[in-house]
Amino acid sequence: MKVYTVGVIGCGRIASLLEQETHRGNPNTHGGCYDYYHRTRIVAAADMSDQRRQAFGVRWGVSGLYKDWQEMLDVEDLDIVSVCTYPIPHRDMVVAAAQSGVKAIFCEKAMAVNLSQADEMIDICQKNNVKLSINHGRRWDWQYRKVKELIDQEYIGVLQSMTLHFSAGLANNGTHYFDMLRFFAGDVQWAFGCLVGKGSLDPQGSGYFHFQNDVQCIVNGAYGGGAQNLFELIGSKGQIVVTNTRPPQFKVYVGNKEELFPNVPEGWEINTFGSGRCVIPLSVEEIVNGLDLNQDSISTGHDGRAALEMVLSFHESERLGNGRVDFPMENRDIRVLVRNEDFISSAVPE
Repeated sequence: MKVYTVGVIGCGRIASLLEQETHRGNPNTHGGCYDYYHRTRIVAAADMSDQRRQAFGVRWGVSGLYKDWQEMLDVEDLDIVSVCTYPIPHRDMVVAAAQSGVKAIFCEKAMAVNLSQADEMIDICQKNNVKLSINHGRRWDWQYRKVKELIDQEYIGVLQSMTLHFSAGLANNGTHYFDMLRFFAGDVQWAFGCLVGKGSLDPQGSGYFHFQNDVQCIVNGAYGGGAQNLFELIGSKGQIVVTNTRPPQFKVYVGNKEELFPNVPEGWEINTFGSGRCVIPLSVEEIVNGLDLNQDSISTGHDGRAALEMVLSFHESERLGNGRVDFPMENRDIRVLVRNEDFISSAVPE
């Protein structure tokens, strides 16, 4: 079977350095997961930092190392490109990779700094027949998929409302949780929000989403309290609660009775988020299968754009005096940066 060649842009934490953190299982990075999977081979990597770039090459046996990511795209014959930087350069990197002849792009979240850029990324990838996937990892987690299956089957009745508690910047980590809300309930109709820590490049925020199917969702972007993420999904006959523990706890209630949440099937354990291991191996496998069978990812560019729009709706609501923001948003240029334009990561290999 074909082995797909991979180039990685950015050799920092999510690309490789998280493998150093002993409380995490391995593999848990783009580099580690491409190395782990027998049908992908990393042949090139690019990073401005000589130290990170060389460490990446040594760890994963990569000789094609570049300071300039554009040079890497010009020189190397790549099937897949992973974009592992902060959001500001994502648009330029994804567009250039799509135009260079690659077959698939795996891009970190948030996918772009505004909707105009996200739309351009999606359009260029479609025109060049490139599969674009965004790393919202919970979509590959069997337990979160099982929650969606139970909702779709109306196991807890018709989904009526949701509550999300979390403690994180909206764009860098909140995007994961907003993506899950849409995964469970579908597209948003309107929203309003209030930013917390407005001086930050990536503030937290609280607010409300009203979905097209009339599901209501209260978002509590609280500080601390162990509320990194807590989902409460309320149906007409019961509820599902996902608690923030390691690993997360999934509880199902029908009526007043707690029912046993299904165990993770054998073979899926490595992909269970929060268990000390990582979901990226399954995402890499899905990208390869998608290329084999010409199938889209469970986390497409359109899904990434939708999560970004949810994040930006809180920023737009704040700008409007915490008013209602209808979807699709008219303001496609409001931005969320996460990091400054001149930001250079200080992450270094041990």
